[in-house]
Amino acid sequence: MGKKIKRLGKIFITLLCIFVFLVIAWVVFSLIGRVKADSVIPESAVLRVSIANPVRLLDGILVHEPLREISAVPAIAPEFSIVKKLWESPLPKNRLLRFAAHGNLEAALLPSAAAASAGVQFILAWDMRILSPLARIIPFASRFVNVPNLYYVQAGKKSRFEYRTEGNVLFIGAYRNLLFVTDSSALYESLMDNKLANSGVKKFNNIKPSVYDAAFLLSPEFVAEILAGQDASIAAVLKNIDFGSAVEAGFSLSPKKLELCLAAQASSSQAALARLLEQRSSAPHLADRLPAAAQYATILSAGTLDELYHAALVFSSSALDEGLKTADKSSRALLGLTLNDLLFSWSGNEFAVFGMEGRPHPVYAIQIADERKRQEVFNKAFKSIALGENVSLTLDGNRIPRIEVPYFLQSLLEHWNIYIPSPYYTVYKGHLLASESAEALLAALRAMQKNDVLPGTAAWRNIAGGKAASSAFSLYYSLDLSMPFFLRKNTGISSFLGVYRQGLLRMSFNKGIIEINLSLIPGSGSGVTLAGGYPLDVGRNPSNQIYGYSKENESRIFLTRGNTAGSASGSATGSAISVNTADNSIYELAGQSPLWVVPAEGMANNNAAAWVVTGQGRVTLVNENMEPAQGFPVLTGIRLSSPPAANNGKLYLCGDNGKIYTVDANGEQAVWDTSFPAAVRSAPSFISIPVKQGIRRYAAVYPKSFFGEIWLLDSEGRVLPNWPVPVSGGKDQQEEKNDSEDFTGFGQQKYSVSSGIAFGSPLLFAHNSRVHVAFVTQDGELSVFDESAAYVPPFPMLLDGVFYQQPVFDGDYFWLVSSNGTLIQVSFTGEILRQNIPGFSVKEEGFITVFDCDSDKVPEIFISGEGNALYGFNRHFRSLEGFPLPVWGKPLFIEPRGNEKAEIIGVGMDHKLYRWQFR
Repeated sequence: MGKKIKRLGKIFITLLCIFVFLVIAWVVFSLIGRVKADSVIPESAVLRVSIANPVRLLDGILVHEPLREISAVPAIAPEFSIVKKLWESPLPKNRLLRFAAHGNLEAALLPSAAAASAGVQFILAWDMRILSPLARIIPFASRFVNVPNLYYVQAGKKSRFEYRTEGNVLFIGAYRNLLFVTDSSALYESLMDNKLANSGVKKFNNIKPSVYDAAFLLSPEFVAEILAGQDASIAAVLKNIDFGSAVEAGFSLSPKKLELCLAAQASSSQAALARLLEQRSSAPHLADRLPAAAQYATILSAGTLDELYHAALVFSSSALDEGLKTADKSSRALLGLTLNDLLFSWSGNEFAVFGMEGRPHPVYAIQIADERKRQEVFNKAFKSIALGENVSLTLDGNRIPRIEVPYFLQSLLEHWNIYIPSPYYTVYKGHLLASESAEALLAALRAMQKNDVLPGTAAWRNIAGGKAASSAFSLYYSLDLSMPFFLRKNTGISSFLGVYRQGLLRMSFNKGIIEINLSLIPGSGSGVTLAGGYPLDVGRNPSNQIYGYSKENESRIFLTRGNTAGSASGSATGSAISVNTADNSIYELAGQSPLWVVPAEGMANNNAAAWVVTGQGRVTLVNENMEPAQGFPVLTGIRLSSPPAANNGKLYLCGDNGKIYTVDANGEQAVWDTSFPAAVRSAPSFISIPVKQGIRRYAAVYPKSFFGEIWLLDSEGRVLPNWPVPVSGGKDQQEEKNDSEDFTGFGQQKYSVSSGIAFGSPLLFAHNSRVHVAFVTQDGELSVFDESAAYVPPFPMLLDGVFYQQPVFDGDYFWLVSSNGTLIQVSFTGEILRQNIPGFSVKEEGFITVFDCDSDKVPEIFISGEGNALYGFNRHFRSLEGFPLPVWGKPLFIEPRGNEKAEIIGVGMDHKLYRWQFR
């Protein structure tokens, strides 16, 4: 037995030695003749990409939270399809693949050696590291595996794989420890002939590629081609700057941060510009004093005003020089001071503008180089007829002087539509601070005195940490209050950057080297983010009633424009439009006003997207591109008394004769069995309730009259037993009330009989699997009925206020809003809570709804009123972050789908279409 164990032991040791020998031989073999991946990238490359560790880049992409929002931006969503696939694929977590993918990856674009029409060629080299011996085995193993379009071509030393598609061929092969891919046979053969290796590689001189997830080398011509199309002013700058070598860039991703660094050797033949480029930037003193409450800030510290003026002349036309000469003459005439005396003689080289939270006017800051000279200039200016100093304002114990233009001069200038501001100012630690708002100026001064500054906040440390503070120009922004210039255009870059709510841009000079650092973070908390490409100009006079349609991966927005819905003349021409959210393209169908467009709900016809209806009863069923379906339009001859409604495959039209008509997908017309004693001024409301036999459908109608009634009907328009019921209860009730302006608890008030005048259609909702009807009259009588038309205790009850909107139900509470902007929560037990929204009013143009924007199963409440403001609250009356939004009327809410967030779409009073994504 012992001999057998010894024999087995020897065999095991022998096998182990063989295994170790093979491993060592494999490693040694993989090290023989190694070359770096960048050694095969020619110097002629216009773009080089260096990825030190592909796994680190992949991990950064997968955990970077804002990329899920970026993938939903219509302008760039198609390019992010591969990212979506990575999120859904198990491959990024495969340990074997992760081990194999650690090697350095280099790629490049090169000018084609053929005709210019051939464009560019690309090459890719991946360091296989310890797996490089596999390259010798793969050609043999490929005989037993069939991959479509992949062929192995035997050509001796130049043997290779070819991946062939229509019009394109990729050449794939191994060169020592590298896997090499190119679309050029000439490049492939040059590598195999050892003509590419070490042929003159462009090196990184200003950044370290290993520090970043990805690094780039871009030729100056390539950069100019990319940026010139973004902004004309950028093109003007590039014409006067000579880049001595390639522009270098580094890019990194973390879960909540994106960092980008650009560096380049730069010079200029223009002396004024060359002086700026050859300086060495330092950290501006103003950066240490930005208040913590600053929501945006720009600091310029590249030079004095005189130096900046002469540098600006390089890029500007003679208009700038002429304008300053005119200003100099005016200053001499009015103040007895030259422009140099007035500004240049005492100012330093730091200038800033920043906005304080909740303050409409910004604060300006100028570094004072000579305080004695400043006082001398100010004293002389205030003695002139053009300027005066008002020192009467005292805030919080601080006397705040104001620079004022005399009334007679201001009145004279108004005739030429010229307005000269009268800012407040103060001097603090060598800086002049000025603002048109004394409160904003005082808030900034107090923050500086208490050292309550932005660099001391966690948000600043997050966005600026790890980077040198030296800068010639810096820009900090928050999209909550400001939109920097480089995000205003509807481009792929602006769409990408617009997802990030906070950013810090710094540009510095270091003796001929320009360095730009950009840090972006999505911001804290929830809130909303304006989608890229929005606000969108959709043409003349768009309606404020927005509807939506979604089918598979295609979504549309429906509204009208050039419409005067509500007029009876029918003489004006408008159009119903469809906006494709994928590319913001617009399709339209013209018609006479008034005009409505509503989604085709429950339509069996998959090509039917919406109903377009005119006030004279012309009905058109259209697809998503506003193309009429076969058999449409149809003429009904109905003069509508309310906007139309759609439900379960049919269109419902309320006539001014008290009847309700239906039109189906085939154009067949019918009329409800029930006619009403007065015209229906609001379209019926509908609900479907699951029952044992299938689905039971209900409709509720309120024909508007002084002694109004509520009708509950089935889907065919037949009145249910015990209905209609009067909208007024007429019995004693108790209402909860107290004297608080914000919230109301319990108290007593005698109920009084009210009229039946009201606005809107009854609310149909399900509670405990049973259908209920809720309704509120204009003077505040809230009633809740069950299906048998019986009151649900403790209703009816009387609420304080005047009501133009019917209640909504969030599953537990009723929500109402009165005309004076009071938001009211009513429970099923009769408990009432209130909160007033200052400066807000809600009448017939208003809207209230509930929508679960954060997918927590607890809906939020949204209200619009007479002004350009959409408010959002949670159940505890707390305002949602980012609200109110600048829209009015009826917005569209889009449910989250897959990785996409919920959205809200609406029209502002600036006649533009807005689209936000909930965070």
